[in-house]
Amino acid sequence: MIGARASTLFRRSPVWAAVVLLYIVAAIVSPAMLKPAQMLNILQVTAFLGLVATGQTMALLTGGIDLSVAGVVTMTNIVATSLMLGQNQNIAVAIICCVLLGTAVGIINGLLIAVLRVAPIIATLAMNSILFGLALVYTGGAPHGSSANAFNVIGQGRWFGLPASAICWLVVAIGVAYMMRRTTLGRWIYAVGANEAAARLMGVPTRIVVVTAYALSSVLAVLGGLLVTAYVGNPSLGIGNQFLLTSVVAVVVGGTALTGGIGSVAGTIAGALFVTELTSFTNIAQASTGTQYVIQGVLIAISVVAYRMLGARTAA
Repeated sequence: MIGARASTLFRRSPVWAAVVLLYIVAAIVSPAMLKPAQMLNILQVTAFLGLVATGQTMALLTGGIDLSVAGVVTMTNIVATSLMLGQNQNIAVAIICCVLLGTAVGIINGLLIAVLRVAPIIATLAMNSILFGLALVYTGGAPHGSSANAFNVIGQGRWFGLPASAICWLVVAIGVAYMMRRTTLGRWIYAVGANEAAARLMGVPTRIVVVTAYALSSVLAVLGGLLVTAYVGNPSLGIGNQFLLTSVVAVVVGGTALTGGIGSVAGTIAGALFVTELTSFTNIAQASTGTQYVIQGVLIAISVVAYRMLGARTAA
């Protein structure tokens, strides 16, 4: 029964097979990968990318892309630490401010794209640059503050023996997956990505859907930024840069089409695990930075091609 379910999962979402295969290869190269502590560490680190990529999934499903997530993560880290100042009583205010700012960023992105018809890659990349510039102005180039000890638990602690960050990520991801498959908004997002003109003719409020998708993308990037902040505990102006392209890679490797309308949050979960495993594997292999980029690029390309081939075979 379990074997049949696993076979069905791999057939419907081949990236899960890639996740398992990569982990086996990494374990052969370094048996330390099989230690429970290392497995939990991978889950803990994957949570940061996983949350950002979950939001990115909604942007890509509309046929767009959100390259402002790096700036949103950095903004969240800077604002949260500067407001908390290491004090537990400031946690709620810091979180609320970050979520409101993230929502505003997402709405602006959505309006630029849906109303003013600015290309998504231009609108969000410009927003990313603006956010980084504002972070520099806000901090004067020298960020200050720190996250509160009680807040750090979600980034560094354990719940029920599992990383708290991973539990937060999976709970949110499952909630978003349910929304995408079982609610009207989710169906509208798929419809807009598949064919915006046809969706509009069917009565779908396409502009509102696009704005909502980008608002949710930014809010989830804020949640990812909060987890990262809780993990590191300190502000850093470059902390969001790592998510600029990896969030897109995780979503695409997970099976979401860049053209929109095709994909799932479940696939993005696997994609985030794959990207994190790949990074861990190249670090264990002590590969140089240049070699790491080459390996990552080759394996990512292979995984995408394999997914398309297996997908086409399944459809046939």
